[in-house]
Amino acid sequence: MNRRGWCSGLLAGILFGIAALVTSGTAVATPVATNTIRVSPALTNIQLSPGETSTTVMATVRNMTASQVVVRLSARDFTGQANYPGAISFYGAGYNPTSNPHSLQNVVSFQSPIIVLAPHASQQVPIILSGLSQLAPGGHYGAALFNPETTSETNGTSRVSINSSVASLIFLTTATGGSQNVSLRPFSFGSLFFGLPSNVNLVFQNNGNTQAAPEGQLTLYGPDGSITSTVVLNAGSGLILPGMSRLFQVILPLHDAGLAAPGRYRLELRYRPTPQSGFVTVNKSFYLINLSVIIPALLLIALLAWVCRWYLGDIIRIVRLIAMRIIRLFRKRPPPTPPEKPKKSKLVQG
Repeated sequence: MNRRGWCSGLLAGILFGIAALVTSGTAVATPVATNTIRVSPALTNIQLSPGETSTTVMATVRNMTASQVVVRLSARDFTGQANYPGAISFYGAGYNPTSNPHSLQNVVSFQSPIIVLAPHASQQVPIILSGLSQLAPGGHYGAALFNPETTSETNGTSRVSINSSVASLIFLTTATGGSQNVSLRPFSFGSLFFGLPSNVNLVFQNNGNTQAAPEGQLTLYGPDGSITSTVVLNAGSGLILPGMSRLFQVILPLHDAGLAAPGRYRLELRYRPTPQSGFVTVNKSFYLINLSVIIPALLLIALLAWVCRWYLGDIIRIVRLIAMRIIRLFRKRPPPTPPEKPKKSKLVQG
């Protein structure tokens, strides 16, 4: 294949690769089908006052379709999944709410178990929580579930389609008896990196009886002690359920990471075990070998070594010639002549 044909083939391959990347990116970005209804708020925090025995949460339900929707309402307890970033699962058949000290399922009720929404219509639904004096001290959590059913007609026959439920989570804390105590699980962090780490996985354990949101700060210090990056821990106020652990994936914002200086870095985590306590500090150190800096330096050294190897004789001859010329220049220069002494004048006697 001649040079022109080889270049044409290379250009075609590059264009094909770019087209494949664009196509795959478009396929991944394709939106999924939306829910039949939209419910807000998605999450509610309630702090009871002394003597408060009932409260109400107002939820707004909106029909996102062009058809009438029947929505069935129910309450369900849920639990967290250990070491996952905020994942929950609802209790299924055979679950007994009385065996759960953090249950809300038995105190949640609705004015009607069914609401009917016209196309694109919205309705406010009171979520009633009563009998709260019977709750055990501490934190409680549950969900109000909204299960939509759409009705359509085909050839005079009505069909009912059951869609996925939409949940509005409720977290409640009693007026007294609640405790929060968050601890950091031991975590491993590498001692040698070839690029600055941007992701840090932290697992916190809630040892109290109330849902808790860890707070703190993660800071990365460079070899000279200056701050390379810093980020607020749990900026979204994610909750850890009582007696559960949760994974927090912290992303450090890095600027000019490719030019980071090699050396010893220190990662510092500061967090509060309880809202009233001081900060606990945890440090992790590691060494950075920045390949994006070292590889070009090694290539430059290798290039200089190659040049010196092939042109070492010429370089020595040039240096020798320059030295000889300097020596000859000094040899040819005559020694300085001492200044003439003034002659004494003689007096002539007549």
